[in-house]
Amino acid sequence: MAQRAATIACLALTIAAASAAQSPPPEFLRGVAALHSFEYEEANEAFLNVQKTEPGFAMAYWGEAMTYHQALWRNENIASARQALARLGATPAARAAKAKTPKDKALLAAVDILFGAGDSATRRSAYAEAMGALHAREKGNPDVASFYALALLGTMSRSLIGYVDAHEGHSMSLAGSDTQTRVADILGNVLVSHPEHPGALHYLLHNYDDPEHARLALSAARTYAKVAPESSHALHMPAHIFVQLGMWADAATSDRAAFAASDAWVKAKGLSPAMRSYHALSWLQYELLQLGRYREASETAAELAPLVKASGDLALLSDLSSMRARFAIETRRWDLMAQERNFGNINELCAIGFSAARSGNGSLAELARHALATRAQSAEEGDLRPAAAIMERQVAAVIELAAGRSERAVEILKAATEAELKLPPPLGLPEPIKPAPELLGEVLLELGRPGEALEPFRRALARNANRTLSVLGLARASAALGEGDASREHYRDLLAIYASADADLPELSEARTAIARNGGSSPSLWPARPLPIAAAIGILIGVVLLVRRRTARTPGAPASRPNVSRAERRRRERRSGK
Repeated sequence: MAQRAATIACLALTIAAASAAQSPPPEFLRGVAALHSFEYEEANEAFLNVQKTEPGFAMAYWGEAMTYHQALWRNENIASARQALARLGATPAARAAKAKTPKDKALLAAVDILFGAGDSATRRSAYAEAMGALHAREKGNPDVASFYALALLGTMSRSLIGYVDAHEGHSMSLAGSDTQTRVADILGNVLVSHPEHPGALHYLLHNYDDPEHARLALSAARTYAKVAPESSHALHMPAHIFVQLGMWADAATSDRAAFAASDAWVKAKGLSPAMRSYHALSWLQYELLQLGRYREASETAAELAPLVKASGDLALLSDLSSMRARFAIETRRWDLMAQERNFGNINELCAIGFSAARSGNGSLAELARHALATRAQSAEEGDLRPAAAIMERQVAAVIELAAGRSERAVEILKAATEAELKLPPPLGLPEPIKPAPELLGEVLLELGRPGEALEPFRRALARNANRTLSVLGLARASAALGEGDASREHYRDLLAIYASADADLPELSEARTAIARNGGSSPSLWPARPLPIAAAIGILIGVVLLVRRRTARTPGAPASRPNVSRAERRRRERRSGK
């Protein structure tokens, strides 16, 4: 811990030393380091402190303005940024006159562009150009290079599933783009000379956060996991790369640390527990589910349920709803939600639909399907609408399957699979909550068509690497086809994932038996008995049902005003997956 803090302090001094003719104030260094971690509240506090003690230090006003622009969350507070700059000088020329170096003048000019005239897309693009010009003159400055790379990332669409942001007026996708290549080149050069630069490491993880390119950031993720400051977002970021690569244990370590950091921050500031990073906690639950640690996964929801009951906070209810949905879907515990009629978001609607259809409650499954169809057309869902439409098809297919119309079910799932594969790659946890190719493979297996199931499972794994149920599906399909070597290989992969799984997980004995017998047919897709779960889950479900009866609502949250509050950032993270 001390070594990490010392490393960051040293880096901050190196980063910011050229920001003024004289040595910059320590609080300014703290603010710059916090900016690189996206800890905008901490940075804002630091820059305001500098303004109080050294009101003539021009870069403190630049720094405060920068805290009002959260580039990758599409969140900005133009009015507050302009007010901060106006306290330095009434005009751009007056502000420039107070800067001590040409570089500082250029940084102030760039931020004036960022918060100047024009719509958001125009200002972001012009700001990136200004930072590019400064970078060309300051090739050796790692801070300028890193902020330039971040400015380029800010020109791209970064919605949850990569869809066009209607408010920004463009639909460019980062993955595979020229911008992604340019950002990688810029940050790669920084890391050659400054291998532990926190900004360059952090932004490179955002740049390569997609299935095809994530491996290029693995070294940076491992380094950042070691040197990241005690910032929840910074500690969480390596998990983005680890999840893309299916490195569940590493991801769980990162998210456990991220949630603990948020808890420490809340306690240090005397804030409500609602301000902790439940984004990181929900990721941790997903990672534990992939690892087969179902008991621990149930405890993550138990961490949140009492707070939801006490506060009635709808954003936290949505987090809890997604966690409940993931638990039911990943463990195939259809009994947990087969009678549930309240929901907090579309993920829970999907889980209710699956659970009801699998449990013979066709009328409830149809209600869930209809609600998903409605949400897929609702403006409130924003960029989640394509995911809602796919989940509606998935529930429809499971309903058809339960009714004995298997060909129709397969036809619907094939269409859902093609629709999902046309979406840009995921930026985090699967969305839709159940990958359509994986569900198609499972249904084909259930129908005794293992030869057709192989390709959907492979396509699922290309998009969501090392997902446990897709690996299991490949193993079962290969076994059913008599492909003993392939089946054993996939079962070994499953056992590697399950190295720390609950000891009584049925799939453990299934895999060990399959490996030992040198072949054989596939076991049943659905377990003959419910999967094990901590006794406390029954209490948890009861608590959550009481919460939902008081607070359940139609999913979708109203648009919020841009600001630098941590609560707003948490809401943005929940919808962006970052």
